[in-house]
Amino acid sequence: MLRKEYDHIILLAHGSPDPTWKKPFESLYDRAISRFGAERSSLAYMELTEPSLEYVVQHLDKHVKKVAVLPLFFAVGRHLRHDVPAQIESLKRDDLEIELLSPIGEDDIVKQAMDQVIAHHLGQNN
Repeated sequence: MLRKEYDHIILLAHGSPDPTWKKPFESLYDRAISRFGAERSSLAYMELTEPSLEYVVQHLDKHVKKVAVLPLFFAVGRHLRHDVPAQIESLKRDDLEIELLSPIGEDDIVKQAMDQVIAHHLGQNN
């Protein structure tokens, strides 16, 4: 898979009214911040939870010109076919490129990690 470089990456989770639901995403974001810095990464939610994708994009540093939105979803469904592209379309500006990436669950690295978890639970440590 060809990788592009971006000024900023927005980790996009679905959202939930349950505050404990956010914890794994916040933990992932904290690790991203410690590795890449808050100026290069953000966490946003598609719905039901703040900060919204709209809020995050509106508050990006003025020097950010190329943004990737990485859905923390397993697969493409209605939200990634319709809702999120519509949100991104409404946020486009002449001075800001926003690209929607494939969901994280489609990445081969994530698939391999899930295979390892399944194997581990079946008592097969590879």
